[in-house]
Amino acid sequence: MLSQLPMLLLLIFGFGFVIFFHELGHFLAAKWVGIRVEQFAVGFGQAILSWRKGMGVQVGSSGRRYEELAQRGEARDLGETEYRLNWIPLGGYVKMLGQDDLNPNAQQEDPRAYNKKSIGARMIVVSAGVIMNIFLAAVGFMAVFLMGFRTAPPVVGSVMPGSPAAKVTRLDGTTPAPLQVGDKLLMFDEKWQHSFDKIQLNVALSGEGQIPIYVERFDGTGERLLIRPELSEPRMSDFLMVGVGPIAELRGLDPKKLDESDVPNSDQATRFIDAEYRAVRPGETITAINGQAVSVTDYENPTPEKRQAMVKDYVRFEQILQESNGAPVQLTVADPQGKTEQRVIHPSFAQPFDSVINFGGMVPRAVVSQIKPNSSALDKLKPGDVIVKLSFPESGGDAVYDPTVAGVRERLEKAGRTGQAVDFVVIRDGKDVEVKGLKPNVNLGKGVYGLNIGLGVDEQNAVVGGTLENSPAATSGIPAGGKITALNGQAVKSWFDVKRLLGAASPDQPVSVAVQTNNGPKQYDLKLAREQIDAIAGYRFAHPLALREHVEPRQTDNPITAAAWGVGETRDFILQFYLTLHRMFQGRVSYKNMMGPVGIFNAGRHFAFKGLDWLIWFLAMISANLAVVNFLPIPIVDGGLFTFLIVEKLQGRPLSAKTQSIAQFVGLAIILSVFLLVTYQDIARLAG
Repeated sequence: MLSQLPMLLLLIFGFGFVIFFHELGHFLAAKWVGIRVEQFAVGFGQAILSWRKGMGVQVGSSGRRYEELAQRGEARDLGETEYRLNWIPLGGYVKMLGQDDLNPNAQQEDPRAYNKKSIGARMIVVSAGVIMNIFLAAVGFMAVFLMGFRTAPPVVGSVMPGSPAAKVTRLDGTTPAPLQVGDKLLMFDEKWQHSFDKIQLNVALSGEGQIPIYVERFDGTGERLLIRPELSEPRMSDFLMVGVGPIAELRGLDPKKLDESDVPNSDQATRFIDAEYRAVRPGETITAINGQAVSVTDYENPTPEKRQAMVKDYVRFEQILQESNGAPVQLTVADPQGKTEQRVIHPSFAQPFDSVINFGGMVPRAVVSQIKPNSSALDKLKPGDVIVKLSFPESGGDAVYDPTVAGVRERLEKAGRTGQAVDFVVIRDGKDVEVKGLKPNVNLGKGVYGLNIGLGVDEQNAVVGGTLENSPAATSGIPAGGKITALNGQAVKSWFDVKRLLGAASPDQPVSVAVQTNNGPKQYDLKLAREQIDAIAGYRFAHPLALREHVEPRQTDNPITAAAWGVGETRDFILQFYLTLHRMFQGRVSYKNMMGPVGIFNAGRHFAFKGLDWLIWFLAMISANLAVVNFLPIPIVDGGLFTFLIVEKLQGRPLSAKTQSIAQFVGLAIILSVFLLVTYQDIARLAG
């Protein structure tokens, strides 16, 4: 934690500077149009420190002392403006003579009062803070691009089976090859894409229907395609997705940048996380895959050619995974001192985008993949345990055998709602092991408790945990709990065998399925349609490794180019903020995705930990967003005040003091309500 302290201090200073710069805009504009400024404050509430010309730095406010001196005629050489740091660090303000947001009746006869200035002058003052935030954002982004912004390039590193990325079409309606690992998404919706993060954001906020994209294939050829962003099912996100992930490098996480959100970096971690997740540990590098040497093992000071070679190495790794059909893959791994070691990983089925993993409707049974440290199952269940029985002893058993992942979750949710303990029977190291009396102890939200364990599918044993309703397997009568022993006379041991054989089946020929049931061996005919066969054949394999994300700097030495990029980035974030609000009003983006000060600081902490470039980028983004929020037509913020001035200009007189007061208090109520809502959501997210 101490290693993060400098960046955390920079983050706190950065937040304060963004607020200071906003208020500086109001202050300079007020001085420019001749308004007397009484206070320039960062934060709200009582002053911690203050400074006034001729009085110096003081603890607390200098206001009372200044008034006493003014009454005695001794304030002639003192500054009229008090600069203060207040104790609530949630904003700031500029207090001008004759201007009080919560008291529109406040009037001053002084010619330097805010209320005595023209509408145009007041518009300049009100909008100056927003203008300064936009300027600060553009300058911040410009600085980032001059120093080099290390971000994931728009290169595909993974493709989810059944996702929009696997179902792209050409402009003429014909079907090309799906997006592949190594392909580069250069344009999305006619906009150039410079990073993977921007692609994800643009996809999440995209409209319905087909979106044009331009893809540079791994072999260098280019294609104009159409893609339809969708919500995944089962739901993995509230946002639209296309089902691609960023590309990684063949080395472990950076040991200097591990925090509690990354893979645990201790020997104790193997107690609750799949050991294969740590087959490449932080700081280690893969030097060979199945005996084939990789081309890049030295990642220091990478040239553009070396970065391209890194991408090629990862693409080759992905090709080996897909060709493995689930067979173990051997890795040669070197530690930072150069000592090498042989490790083995077992590929698993990648999570499909549009359904649970199933083979013609046959769903595998569940296996424990992870135990979280706060779970009551820690040191009782273990990663790799195959669940063969679940029961509620307090209600007379109510047992379920060979449950699917969905079945396990359903039972655990029931236990969490009713407060019952659950008994498990698992297969561990080839033996049945009883684990009794596990009571869900982790609050998953809304009073529902769970065990907080990760679940996967038992891929090594072709045991049917259940069948999907109205599926070919359900129609043919294949029973839950049955073990598939052969398909069309060819022996089957694992679901990998099932995938290989059913993926090569013919839609006009029923597949003969031999199943070992509780009542002995049985034979079933499984009739699959072409799309079902294609879906099975399209299942991909994923690795369990925690690898470092591949990044490439977006950088220029030309200040004019950097300025143009900075202005473009600022424009994009402002437009995306308005688009996000529009999607929220449409109901397509949930209000639960909003963040308040707690969430923003927590997000900023993670960005700051990624490096100075990411910290400046994050603060520039916050500055751009602050400009939008402040200029929304909500009474009490700058946009609301600007709206009042427009009304005053149109009707030739200001709104009545009563109307303005009501509007201001309504605006304050809205702001406070949103603040409480997002703060609650932030705390709930942090609490898990």
